[in-house]
Amino acid sequence: MGVIADFTVGAEDFDLGAPTEGGTELNIEVEPIVPASDQVFPYVWVTGEYESFEEGMEACEYAEHYEFVEQLGERRLYRITWNEGIHDLLACFVEANGTILRARGGNGWRFTVRFPDDASVSKFHGMCQERDIHLDLHRLTHVEEGADSAADEFGLTPEQREALMHAVKTGYFSIPRQSTLDDIAEQFDISNQAASERIRRATEKVLRQALVDQVDALVEHP
Repeated sequence: MGVIADFTVGAEDFDLGAPTEGGTELNIEVEPIVPASDQVFPYVWVTGEYESFEEGMEACEYAEHYEFVEQLGERRLYRITWNEGIHDLLACFVEANGTILRARGGNGWRFTVRFPDDASVSKFHGMCQERDIHLDLHRLTHVEEGADSAADEFGLTPEQREALMHAVKTGYFSIPRQSTLDDIAEQFDISNQAASERIRRATEKVLRQALVDQVDALVEHP
């Protein structure tokens, strides 16, 4: 059984081209990969003050080289080549066999990582403690092996994901609406009420995960 860990790391513990102090509009999103010894975080998407990111990379002792690849709208894609002394946090990912599902940063970093089992999570946590890397854990979710990674990331049950995907494909959320709860209920042979609950719960899970930073801020400072 795999484990999905959702946690935050401060900018002071992982300064990948991001400022350690507020005031700079910069967002970095890692292209998800399975870490390997020489291929940790090879691609990142940057939005905001590109100059700040490039200055940060120039000063980053762990980066051997970086290069601009392409620009899509306001986002720029960069490729990073790491030197042999990769960052302690990245080394922890590699040693604990963590698969990065999502990572985004700016003034601090938010990670969603899949580990093979509880022992791997414990190993990762222990390695971070040894390196004085502080983790603020938000959620641990156990998932069945072979389960869909997208469903894992958002914490959806197979039934919720199936219903939500069907709702999206058939235009339930379109304006004007192209399908109804009756259509969804008929598709899955469930009651209208069950269809409504399934869609609403699935939608809430996706929104909470997608907007997790904002939701946490609202909870802490209503």
